[in-house]
Amino acid sequence: MIFGLLGPNGAGKTTLISILATLLKPDRGSVTVLGLDVTRDAAALRRRLNMASGRPSFLWSLRVGEIIAFYGRLYGLGGTRLRRRVDELIELTELTGHRHAAYNELSTGLKQRLALAKSLVNDPELLFLDEPTLGLDPDVSVRIRQHIARLRRERGMTIVLTTHYMREADELCDEIAFIKGGRILARGTPGDLKRQIRLG
Repeated sequence: MIFGLLGPNGAGKTTLISILATLLKPDRGSVTVLGLDVTRDAAALRRRLNMASGRPSFLWSLRVGEIIAFYGRLYGLGGTRLRRRVDELIELTELTGHRHAAYNELSTGLKQRLALAKSLVNDPELLFLDEPTLGLDPDVSVRIRQHIARLRRERGMTIVLTTHYMREADELCDEIAFIKGGRILARGTPGDLKRQIRLG
């Protein structure tokens, strides 16, 4: 399933997803993800989820394969298992021809695909994608959306996706919540939501 968080810039999408991914602590209240408290059980929860940002940032001098391998080691992979996982992710995200390219040599679209590869290194139960097509050319955005749709179709992965593009949410998401000012104003299927906020 893909659940979308749709809203304008500054709506609170990134803040919410950062709390759910244990990167920020909530000011008050409690948050549970996969049955675990995001504050008390953060370490256990992080092993079961991952995140890719629409503004990826990796060490500029590392190469594509090295970056994926680095994050694989953080999740306890090593030796043959790590090499196999790096190969799988490079193939999945169509980065084979760029495996030995340094991060600072990559286009924005390739950086986004690398961020997606990194986010899959631990085969997460829950994947957070924060504006994964931000700033991309339309043809590159299409390819990124195809990768995301394939993850749901072939791996049955649960994905929470933030975007401010209704078209992207409509194409990818099974259910959408419209968020503004940190509040969920409407929620439903893409068709329901378009009727509720008069976009359809």
